[in-house]
Amino acid sequence: MRGYEVVWTDLAALLHDVSRCENEEDYTGVGWPLVGRFKMEGGGFAGHVIPIAGTTKSGVEFFKWTQRFCFSLVTNGRTNGWAFARKNGERAKASDYRDVIFSELERIQDEREDLIDPKVEVWEDFGIQRSGRRFFDTACRLRGVSKLDIEAQCRWMKDRQARGVPVARDM
Repeated sequence: MRGYEVVWTDLAALLHDVSRCENEEDYTGVGWPLVGRFKMEGGGFAGHVIPIAGTTKSGVEFFKWTQRFCFSLVTNGRTNGWAFARKNGERAKASDYRDVIFSELERIQDEREDLIDPKVEVWEDFGIQRSGRRFFDTACRLRGVSKLDIEAQCRWMKDRQARGVPVARDM
């Protein structure tokens, strides 16, 4: 899931999946439902459910955080529409959360140099609208990974060789 796509979350569908998982006592993963216009789908609206591990290999308890997120929304009377919404009900944009996220990243950087190197310019290197590939590129460059290896991993060569023709990707 790209960073800007998370705000396309369908709240009612997310609540449904979390409830189903809780009823079955299956906390191994959650389906994160997105609705929007996706590349390679002809420009119309489509829906996708992104499977996300309940607990990642690094120990992030994603299912628990999803439950907390849902609980907060339901407590505030929200049970449908966009999970990430502006006060008027319109879908939020990732940039709406920029200041809060970057301030938190700076706090983390100040407290945990092992997580975010002090040399990193948080407001420059961690853009909200950057794709996962772009973030990956930045992180690799900061760690001295060769440009050829980065391009091979990010598949930008394949994109350039296609010269504007949509590139089909494996899931």
